[in-house]
Amino acid sequence: MYRNVKNSLSKLDKIVPLMAKVVDGNNLTAKESEKVFTDIFLYDKEAYHLTAVSAGIHAKGETPDELLGFCKAHLKLGTKLKPKVSARKTTDLSGSGGAFLKTFNVSTTASFIVAAVGYTVAKQAFWGVTSPTGSADIFSAFGVNILKLSAKKVENTLENVGICPLHIAPISPRLKNRGKISRKMFIEKGIRIKSPFHLVSNATSPVPMMYRVYGIYSEKYLETLAELFFKLGYKKTLTFHGVDGLPEISNVGRTIIVEQIGDKFNRYTVTPSDLGIKKATIDEIKTGGREQNIIDFLKILMGKEKGPKADLTAVNAAASLYVMGETKSIAEAVPKAQEIIKSGEGFKVLEKLVNYQGNPKLLKEWLNKI
Repeated sequence: MYRNVKNSLSKLDKIVPLMAKVVDGNNLTAKESEKVFTDIFLYDKEAYHLTAVSAGIHAKGETPDELLGFCKAHLKLGTKLKPKVSARKTTDLSGSGGAFLKTFNVSTTASFIVAAVGYTVAKQAFWGVTSPTGSADIFSAFGVNILKLSAKKVENTLENVGICPLHIAPISPRLKNRGKISRKMFIEKGIRIKSPFHLVSNATSPVPMMYRVYGIYSEKYLETLAELFFKLGYKKTLTFHGVDGLPEISNVGRTIIVEQIGDKFNRYTVTPSDLGIKKATIDEIKTGGREQNIIDFLKILMGKEKGPKADLTAVNAAASLYVMGETKSIAEAVPKAQEIIKSGEGFKVLEKLVNYQGNPKLLKEWLNKI
């Protein structure tokens, strides 16, 4: 064991000069960043190097090239999935997390609405780090455990259900250590700091896709992430931040959006009235804790929630539908998303997912709490 640790440390010696470069406040090239994170994911056993680099890059400010290197390390080491679904009809609604304003799981809920319309949603999921529930916590409440999903099972679920949670590390042998050290850093050691992980862990997917939306916890990263998506080859994306502290399209106040179409970028602002919904208060959408988040998720999908939380879900699902080409604007897609919510079609997708790979008994137990 000592020999293995020593060998790992000797391999990490090669990136120490690059770590020093970051700590001194200098930017890494995309190639340097890819080297740093590739070696960390492979050889850092205690998360010390990961913590130092993450904190250093975040403290000076992440650049598109540094984030591109992070993403390329994932793509190089990760298992590539090839479900028999169209890349043009496949998307993800995952974002950065790390919001100042803690709400229920908006993007996870909206994902089922998008899936109910007929798109395939490869929903990247992780456990709550800065919030009571992450997307993985919601799925696990119904017996869908991302740690137990093989690559083949994810592919089959996407083909047969239309939505599946996934986490790239458990399905990728060469990223196994990456999964361990990220959990060690954020969960076991409780180092709950914002980092490149929060910004772009969900920016790449092992599932081919061309279009997506991405919410960010800070306005200052909007252009950075939009440029990153262009460099990663996305055809069209929306990157947005609710100025009230939401990494979502907001129904509380203004949302700043950067729309990327190829190498063109357009920054604009939308308000709840622009989207045809009523302006909400923070208290009406904020989290009520783990149990309440799960209940809110179910009530919205079942069409039993008709207030601000349903509106917040609708506008975020609408943003995704717009990017996928369903409509010519976000506002035009809102009524469609609202109709899906009202009809309970999103809940039918959840039932199908739980029956396919979860635990229907757990779902029934949660339904009894509503």
